[in-house]
Amino acid sequence: MIVRPGDVETETEEGNPLLARRMVRRDRHGKGLSLTWVALDGPHRPLVCHESDRVYYILDGEGRFRVGDEPEAAVTGGDVVVIPRATPYDFDGRLTYLVMNGPAFRPGSDVWLD
Repeated sequence: MIVRPGDVETETEEGNPLLARRMVRRDRHGKGLSLTWVALDGPHRPLVCHESDRVYYILDGEGRFRVGDEPEAAVTGGDVVVIPRATPYDFDGRLTYLVMNGPAFRPGSDVWLD
């Protein structure tokens, strides 16, 4: 199966300055893995997900992540950020990234911490 970005609707998320395309989705592709393309322009709300491990692959831009008790770290294109399930985190910047969830993201599974 090939998923083309132009065939995937752009979505917004209340409370976060982003545009997203859910390229690989639980409801269409199975429960094992999901992949979302995101363009972020500003601070993302702090959150935790108790259902999935996450990997952020930064395509371009600059920003920062704070994961659990680790110190805040700068990120740029080519960097990878690993978020183990049940670990609180927050981030911000002007970034384009891919976020992968295993098992697949389930809408409503994020818990906002603000």
